[in-house]
Amino acid sequence: MRAWLGLTVPVCLGALTLCFGCSPASNGKTNGQGGGGNGNSAGSSSAGTLSIEPGIPDLGCDPSDSGSPCSPNAPATAGCGDGVLTEDEACDDGNMAAGDGCQANCLAVDPGYSCNPPGQPCHELVVCGDSIVGSSEQCDDGNEAAGDGCSPRCNFEIGFKCEGEPSRCLATVCGDGKQEGAESCDDGNDKPFDGCSSFCQTEPTCTPAGCASDCGDGLVIDEECDDGNGKDGDGCSSACKKEPGFECSQEADCEQINGECVLRVPAVFRDFNAKDGPNGHPDFQVSCGGEQVTTGLVKPELNASGKPELVTPGAQCITSDASFAQWYSDSDKSKAVVGDIVLFKKAMGTGFVNRWGAMGEQWTAITNEQWAANTYAECQASGCTPCTYNAAQGCRGTTVAYDGTPFFFPLDTAPEALTDTRTEAKVGPDYGYGSWPWEKAVVPGAGTHNFHFTTEVKYWFQYQAGTSPTLDFTGDDDVWVFVNGKLAVDIGGVHPPKSGSVTLDAAAASGFGLADGKVYAISIFHAERKTEGSSFRLTLDGFNTARSDCTPICGDGTVSLGEQCDDGVNDGGYGECAEGCVIGAYCGDGIKQEGEYCDDGNRIDGDGCNGSCRKIVVK
Repeated sequence: MRAWLGLTVPVCLGALTLCFGCSPASNGKTNGQGGGGNGNSAGSSSAGTLSIEPGIPDLGCDPSDSGSPCSPNAPATAGCGDGVLTEDEACDDGNMAAGDGCQANCLAVDPGYSCNPPGQPCHELVVCGDSIVGSSEQCDDGNEAAGDGCSPRCNFEIGFKCEGEPSRCLATVCGDGKQEGAESCDDGNDKPFDGCSSFCQTEPTCTPAGCASDCGDGLVIDEECDDGNGKDGDGCSSACKKEPGFECSQEADCEQINGECVLRVPAVFRDFNAKDGPNGHPDFQVSCGGEQVTTGLVKPELNASGKPELVTPGAQCITSDASFAQWYSDSDKSKAVVGDIVLFKKAMGTGFVNRWGAMGEQWTAITNEQWAANTYAECQASGCTPCTYNAAQGCRGTTVAYDGTPFFFPLDTAPEALTDTRTEAKVGPDYGYGSWPWEKAVVPGAGTHNFHFTTEVKYWFQYQAGTSPTLDFTGDDDVWVFVNGKLAVDIGGVHPPKSGSVTLDAAAASGFGLADGKVYAISIFHAERKTEGSSFRLTLDGFNTARSDCTPICGDGTVSLGEQCDDGVNDGGYGECAEGCVIGAYCGDGIKQEGEYCDDGNRIDGDGCNGSCRKIVVK
């Protein structure tokens, strides 16, 4: 169960300092700096200068203005509709029909269209980030940044709602009882595991027979697709039907940290005070003697509320049925804090596991440590981790990297946490230190922590016959894992780090009542009841939970979300669609091309450079 890598390295060599877990030095470049653009982004500052010759009306005008010379009410040009673009026309698509991209009088290009080459039907041009909400876009806020409510593909991001043109995106409030933006539910609270997640995304509803998957929960069960939201226009409809112009698969674009996929599992932490503290709980900071794993503390199945139940009050310092029920339910003895646990890809093999560092850094230990006072002082003075030290040879040690974390304290920085005495922590042999040193001895500058809390995690998966998904856990203190409501890992009691695992092969699946293709819940219940250690290692390997990722079909003649254009041919040319359903040079790219009179980096009329980038000479 322990994932580790061994490597012998010099740790302290003269003035050399080896820093573990430090941020890389800045290279002097930040987001948005350096490098030249490709000229295809709206707003690029290579526009031509607009000048109007005396006596020639400025037809870089707003066609929505009924009094302007290019309004829909103005007379058509003499040759409008013949397919030949003349100097008095903004476009000519071979007809005098309205609503097809070229205004009926040939004096303006409709917003969101390109009418090149002349004589051919205009085609839709959707450029994410140009402030025009195209037919295939859910929003367009004038940029291609992520995390501001409108994604780089111009669809809604979870936690936001967007309106207007250009789109103005505001954060939604999960738990306010109003279903808005990308929310697929809002039940009036922000707690997960009640049918609506802490991000206001639908959760499966579970019974002893398994879980029912609802549209919008991201699990593709008896559905054509499910992308985890309730919105139309992104390839998977609000009814979980595939939309025309898209292909949907379960090879989803994953959340990434440091360029690697991560798995974020929801959790509810409940903070308690020690039994002798203010409003203390009798089951926390207890001394039970022996501090060994005690199995059989809880019943083999979860109760009707999906919580574990105590078998024998008094065992392992658990006072009563009532006191145990408070561990995983809201009460006046605790404070619930909604959060999550981020699992990173394992260094070897498949699966995901939590890590010590917020960016996925593994915990590294230095073996052969020597704790003589002079050794520690000399190494720490050089900024290094203590290790075997020899004045003649320098300081050398073997680094060993571990998954999981020897310091699991999710409530240290939670503003909702209870006020309690913070204490120091130790690290033990499961993470490379058999002498159980204090954290500050191996992590210079380490502080104190919030002990005495419980963790509740729920994770849904689709069971597929012929696979053998595995859950591994190492931690202290009490840990119980239930699969489909049935006890699978039982390492209860106040104890140092202990391990347990469950592999859902065919034999185990039968015992847990799992049927091929159905959805089930893994429920994890953990308690940290006593100082001075708190370790946590959760590994999920082989569980299929990928939501649908719908991508547009380039070449089908339909402009879909994520495509700039699609004329069915896509052979390129000025203002035409190129391979990959992207536009090359076009009016509005900010670069004055041959044949353009101006290009101010947008396709908006009425700002001095019209949507065709042409000076129109009225005859």
